[in-house]
Amino acid sequence: MMAGVRYPARRRFLMAALSALASAPVWAAAPTPASPQRIASLNLSADEILVEILPAERLVAVTRWADEAGTSNVVGLVPAAAYRFVKADLERLVALHPDLVVVSEYTDADFLHLLQRSGLRYHRMTGLGSPSGVRTAILDLGRAVGTQDRAQKLVARYDRILGELQRRLAGVKRPRVLYWSSGMTAGADSAIGAMIETAGAVNLGRELGVGGIAPPGAERAFAADPDLILVGSWPGAEASVKSHPLLGQSRAVREGRILTMPNELLVALSQYTAEGCWHLAFRLHPDRIPGPRP
Repeated sequence: MMAGVRYPARRRFLMAALSALASAPVWAAAPTPASPQRIASLNLSADEILVEILPAERLVAVTRWADEAGTSNVVGLVPAAAYRFVKADLERLVALHPDLVVVSEYTDADFLHLLQRSGLRYHRMTGLGSPSGVRTAILDLGRAVGTQDRAQKLVARYDRILGELQRRLAGVKRPRVLYWSSGMTAGADSAIGAMIETAGAVNLGRELGVGGIAPPGAERAFAADPDLILVGSWPGAEASVKSHPLLGQSRAVREGRILTMPNELLVALSQYTAEGCWHLAFRLHPDRIPGPRP
């Protein structure tokens, strides 16, 4: 300060504070956690998504279902070097030294408890019971593995398919569809039920008051008189409906309206959910939807 110059008290306080800040040690910002480089998937949904959003060398494990024709939508696309889990095996998982393990809301609770105790970092996919939930799960997984840009591109394609589907189905007459598998149907809060509704139909399982995948009772299913019965493409699925003592006598069966859908699309809980909805809509409304796959 120059001799003879007097500063107001408030200004002297500010100058002292600035001087103290200038002499204080500089602390570096906390580093951003590095993206995981070794990702192990323990569910088919993640298998299908990670194949598209992750560089091949970072995917160290998938489920054996990823190579199963009729179950997986990515047969032949999974890197050969990735380990295939036949079942959840914590000892083998630890030996792979993953930076991140991807599980889902359907992962066995006992195994999930062991995984938590192991100290391995994991990401749990949730909300897979609806197309909107699958969309969010893709974006969340992209953030977890550090490939948000690729996940966003995948979701852009997903949104385009579903958006075009809804545009084409506007005002359509919706048939009442009953999903059937060994006495079980798809009700409210189920992925197959949501697919039926997204594809331009009424989910009869919801009408019957069923939640999730559960038995509606053959008598009630028969009395509901579905317009169509939806089954998967596993061996004997259609024959089991035709030979059923009650459903075999239903109007839908008598008129040949059993709709068989490829299993891999029917059970898809990934970006292929959009293609599954499109495929089913094409089968239900061929006058509105131009082909089985967009």
